[in-house]
Amino acid sequence: MKKILFITYLFTINCMLGQVGIGTTAIENGVELQIESNNRGLLIPRVALTSTLLELPVGPSPIATGILVYNTATAGIGVTGVTPGFYYWSGSSWIALRSTAAQNWSLTGNAGTSPGTQYLGTSDNQNFQIRTNATLRMTVENDGQVIVGTGTPQTNTLTTINAGATQVGLFVNSSNSARTIRALNATNTQFVIDGGNLDSNGGRGVIGISANLAANATSTVMGVLGVAGRTTFTELPGESIGTSGQGTTGIFARGVGKGAGVDYNAAYFEYDQDDNTSTSNGPFARIAGKDVNYFTSGSAAARDVTYGGYFDANTATTDFVFVGARNNGTSYKVLGGGSLSTMIKDDEGNNRILHATETPEILFEDFGTGKLVNGEAYITIDKLLSKHIYVDEKHPMKIFIQLEGDCNGVFVTEKSTNGFKVKELNNGKSNVSFSWNLVANRADTIDDDGTIASKHVDVRFPIGPKKLDPEKQVVKKYDIKGGEIK
Repeated sequence: MKKILFITYLFTINCMLGQVGIGTTAIENGVELQIESNNRGLLIPRVALTSTLLELPVGPSPIATGILVYNTATAGIGVTGVTPGFYYWSGSSWIALRSTAAQNWSLTGNAGTSPGTQYLGTSDNQNFQIRTNATLRMTVENDGQVIVGTGTPQTNTLTTINAGATQVGLFVNSSNSARTIRALNATNTQFVIDGGNLDSNGGRGVIGISANLAANATSTVMGVLGVAGRTTFTELPGESIGTSGQGTTGIFARGVGKGAGVDYNAAYFEYDQDDNTSTSNGPFARIAGKDVNYFTSGSAAARDVTYGGYFDANTATTDFVFVGARNNGTSYKVLGGGSLSTMIKDDEGNNRILHATETPEILFEDFGTGKLVNGEAYITIDKLLSKHIYVDEKHPMKIFIQLEGDCNGVFVTEKSTNGFKVKELNNGKSNVSFSWNLVANRADTIDDDGTIASKHVDVRFPIGPKKLDPEKQVVKKYDIKGGEIK
């Protein structure tokens, strides 16, 4: 009885002081109610909530902000649903405590989630960040853009990867898959994959590597395969191909001049016949280029040659040719060190080579027939040919006559770009036929503004471009694992 009275006395005294202690008399500073026990807990009121938005069954309304209850029910759907656990009233809704099951993401996994209503992220207009070691690693911005690493996203980009100085932005390794990365888009797409290098010191926008040669005569290996306008493509069985382009235009290449005094071309091709990158003794070609200020020897002035194509067998000093070339003001269809030739078939199906006549000057030639009438004949030159030959005292037209009958002989007079007269010697009056051959200098080609588009007159044994050297190569090795070029 005395013990009960003593406890009642202590409880009363503490209540008088504004503090309540249960199981203790040593109440901590700032504590209104302090409970101490070694083998018992505190039981919070148990209620069956129906929604995070409804106060009931707690009441009467309005209930006080901060009320704590233990919910025993699983009720409602979506973000307003409740599951068993502790909740407190925020003044407008029930808020689950962090340890409440199914209300927070667990470090050991979650079950029974509802996709679309339960998620990891923010419910307001704020970015969502992921960090390790308190360092930012990834950000999902409030507009949906994802940034891996630190920095700002690229404009109109869903995912931006900002790699560090020693990092590879994205590395994907597939051991057994036929495709490591596949990117598809069907609507309003300029580029499905866009590779660019913005380093002012240069670099490589895209490197496509297939590390091994073709294993047999039926397999094909390609470093880069580009297909446009179709979904099918062709292969060369047994070949290892660096680049394969297929479409109405298989490969488009545009070179840019590097500056004054520097040679350039849009594309360069070489066949390394000894598979030795330290030598360049195989055939090669350059497409759409310019050799700047080339110099041959002696007193010849330096000059340029611009060409559509340059092809070189690279086995001798004469087995090269420029196609579609411009040299020292004169345009050339074909300009090279070899002989101009064609081929015909013989009776056994062999190709037999014919060689074209070549002259020191640029000449036009024509052939025809005529007939003396009372000892003379006037041959009118074709009007089209007449417009494109040049005839004066220094550049006479050459006429060669072959008589086809008996007469005193003939001579040629009154030569002009319009025609020429053939007369019998000694005022003869024969009526015989003859064949003629005309050779004249080609006239300069003149543009509409009066400038010379291509110089032809007085071009005799002009200085021509020299044989081009193969491009010097520097061998660099690509590290498949690290991606470095050494």
